[in-house]
Amino acid sequence: MLIILLACVLGPLVAALVPEECPSIISEAGLSPTFAHMVTHSIHSLTVEDIRYYFKPDATEDNGIPTVNVDARSNERVLLNAPLAGYDDDFTTKSLKSFDLVMRNMNRTWWGIQNYSTLEKVAHALHMAEAWENAMREYKVIEKQLDPESDLCTCVTDIKNNGVLNYLNLVAFNIRYPGITSGNDDALRYYLAQSNSTDSTTEDTHVREKRVVSPGHPANFVQVDFSIYKRSLNFDGIDFELSDVELLKERSGKVCGRSLWTKPQRT
Repeated sequence: MLIILLACVLGPLVAALVPEECPSIISEAGLSPTFAHMVTHSIHSLTVEDIRYYFKPDATEDNGIPTVNVDARSNERVLLNAPLAGYDDDFTTKSLKSFDLVMRNMNRTWWGIQNYSTLEKVAHALHMAEAWENAMREYKVIEKQLDPESDLCTCVTDIKNNGVLNYLNLVAFNIRYPGITSGNDDALRYYLAQSNSTDSTTEDTHVREKRVVSPGHPANFVQVDFSIYKRSLNFDGIDFELSDVELLKERSGKVCGRSLWTKPQRT
């Protein structure tokens, strides 16, 4: 799934297609119904340097590959272009560059996956590097076969309508607020209490700056719920254009628990 998206995005721009036609085009191409969440897992932490190393050596910062913002202080959950990571070029291997990046940010509580230990962040970086390494071989083959100007490419790069943007926003929210999709209502209550202690003009920034894991914090016993990558979800009624705090408050008026975010689609 990642390979097809990259082959399309990193090729020429294509003309717009009517979104309603895309589900059948994607299905007829043999892509999985889980296309959106599988792609999300593959791209959520890609950087410019990763794209250059594994897929396209001349990729720029204007690359069209959306990713989750590692800076939890930012109002932007999702970046529409994979950013520069700032790997240390004094290291020659990709693994040590990834390890060094995690270590340089280990004391920044706003960086990366909240509630992950330093060891878990290193493991995650190496896990994604292995996934991209495996994808690289297939990418070189598919890049030569896939027409970037095809209807299929238009559909798989239409992230607003094919579900990828929704999944990226959900993953970003899940990473920033551990436990929010786990069915643990204490987590939602905790984050809401934090939001209610701030004023309406700067509350988002304050909530994120004050999010420090401490004894009794729900994030201490709830890990980030990555099972959302494995199932189709219904995003009806969820407005990801809302700020973090607005979204927390809006969702608090709905049914509590896992169904708050992850109501499965009917098949």
